[in-house]
Amino acid sequence: MKKITLLALLTAATLTTASADSMFPMGDMMTDMTDAMKDMKTEMTDSMKDMKDDMKDGMDDMKDSATDIKDSASDIKDDATDAAKSDAKEVKETAVTKSEDVAK
Repeated sequence: MKKITLLALLTAATLTTASADSMFPMGDMMTDMTDAMKDMKTEMTDSMKDMKDDMKDGMDDMKDSATDIKDSASDIKDDATDAAKSDAKEVKETAVTKSEDVAK
């Protein structure tokens, strides 16, 4: 049974190949397939380069955002420190003034 099936498949393959040879030249098909593969390779390469560039741009944007956030946090900290020092100075001056008033 296996021999008959194998023989039938080989015969069908041979007939298909023989009829295909008469329908179109095999060389043209190979050339077309080669051209198509080259085009696909070029498109995939270009797509990968674009993705790489986009990822690099995204990373640069993230770094810039992180730097901006860090700078903003530093500015807020400096402002809060300056405000606290100013408030402490005012409280001290007020306390000194009131204690001088009490001493008089």
